[in-house]
Amino acid sequence: MSRISEQSLENVKAAVDMVDLVGGRTPLRKVGARYTGRCPFHDERTPSFSVDPVDKQYYCFGCQRGGDAIRFVQDTENLDFVGAVEWLGDRYGVEVAYDETSPQAEKRRDEQRRLLALLEDAAGFYSRYLWESGEAAAARTYLEDRGLTEETARSFRLGFAPTAWDRVCAAARAKGFTPAELERAGLSSRGRRGPLDRFRGRLMFPLADARGRVRGFGARQMPGGDPPKYLNSPEGVMFHKSETVYGLDRARATITTESRAIVVEGYTDVLALHQAGMPESVASMGTALTEQQVRELARVCGSGTLYLAFDADAAGEEAALRGMQMAEQTGMEVRVVALPDGRDPADVAVSDPDAFRTALERSSGVLGFRIGRVLAAGGSRDQIYRRAATVLGAAAPSVERDEQVRLVSGRLALTPDLEAGLTRRQPDGQRSSAAPPQRVRRSPRERDERLFLAMCLAIPDRGRVLLGDLEHVHFFDASHWEAATHIRRMLAGEDISEASARWAPLIGELNALAAREAASEWALEELYWKLHLYRAEDGLKAMRENADLNLSRQRELQGLEELRLSVLARLDAIRAQAPDR
Repeated sequence: MSRISEQSLENVKAAVDMVDLVGGRTPLRKVGARYTGRCPFHDERTPSFSVDPVDKQYYCFGCQRGGDAIRFVQDTENLDFVGAVEWLGDRYGVEVAYDETSPQAEKRRDEQRRLLALLEDAAGFYSRYLWESGEAAAARTYLEDRGLTEETARSFRLGFAPTAWDRVCAAARAKGFTPAELERAGLSSRGRRGPLDRFRGRLMFPLADARGRVRGFGARQMPGGDPPKYLNSPEGVMFHKSETVYGLDRARATITTESRAIVVEGYTDVLALHQAGMPESVASMGTALTEQQVRELARVCGSGTLYLAFDADAAGEEAALRGMQMAEQTGMEVRVVALPDGRDPADVAVSDPDAFRTALERSSGVLGFRIGRVLAAGGSRDQIYRRAATVLGAAAPSVERDEQVRLVSGRLALTPDLEAGLTRRQPDGQRSSAAPPQRVRRSPRERDERLFLAMCLAIPDRGRVLLGDLEHVHFFDASHWEAATHIRRMLAGEDISEASARWAPLIGELNALAAREAASEWALEELYWKLHLYRAEDGLKAMRENADLNLSRQRELQGLEELRLSVLARLDAIRAQAPDR
């Protein structure tokens, strides 16, 4: 395992300005040779926190916490030792070197440094283009119409991608970056004459990791632009959507200090809430919180409170509920925020920030939220009772559960016996232990997704490439998409030790499935294109169910139909070359 060299440690420690570092967390006042202030680790009225700028040490006489700059960053930024040293190196301009016995690991680090530099350069290009080009006027107007100020947009480094085919690629290549690096960074797609810009004519949102390093981009369609509405960087060595919490680099300090985070869905929601004075706001990159996002938020928030401000309809999806329950299991308190009149967070934050703060104060727990949906769904008294009993019977005893029992009982006018039945669990022994386990029934699409993952494992070189071309929309089963992300990282040689135990049973099943189905390259290609076919058919179905098809939507429908026919042609060609089965 690599470790930071002793010389790098000394260089980082020497470069740190302890007063500057600590002063970013708590105001300091010079008293003699030392600086004092209120402790950033516990509440106090009388300053008992001391900083020695020469020895670069801190100590609190109230809570007895102390240490050097590295320990301070570990505690305030929720980083491990290596992460804290790298964080300080980034802040104070010190390159961190490693004692390395593996040339492959050193090569990977060099490649990552170049890709990070490329993405940082691209973010600067997009930002300058937004504010300096006439072509980006519509994007500037869009931000103004949403109530977002230039100051806010600049602070989040928003940008605009030119509509030309290769402006970003050409600028990057002029600085020495290669076409392969452009593709690995997710900035280009392949054209007949070379790399083409992946993002064109879109408002650009840099997607940074918790340390503020740009790992990818979210790109919003402008009025009249080509669909889809949002286009993210592709899954690859630098960007993993399921691991990204938008705005966490900006919100981390406030979340740690206040032990609370506001989680919304969209980029503009985050910008609007920060602008309205709620800098603890982040976005989940979609309604459902993933396991990785929950883990990252828990590291920062500790046992604090997570406020989830999703759209009313979206928050009721089972995937979103699973995310809420995962967050509760980490020890965080989860509150669900119902916004006035079903409006989105950005609109409320811009027009009436106090209304948003009121919604936070009136938020409900996950159990209360679920019971509220049960009651709102209607039906006969017996139907409502059975649904409520299913939810309450599975909940652990708590004050909140008692409150919800009283609410349901009062709403349905229950007798004492029926009220007691709301929390009665089904006896464990009621089902016969001799009953055979039921076989999981999967749809043909789910079986294809599972077999595709199995064959990616069996043919790793090709499987890694194909997995890198897919996104979550290509998978019907959300768990298959999570598995695909894990397998792609595994095949790319990334460190997956933290999640390996969770995925080991599935990997074993998939390996057995690949052996049973006689994995082959032609079958892998066929399944890959079938996933594209399913995706195109999903889009066509959604479009055809939309009764309001304007000219732009009609063109989108035509494009999806052409895509479907193209994929079918691909499948026909693959099957024509397949060996006899």
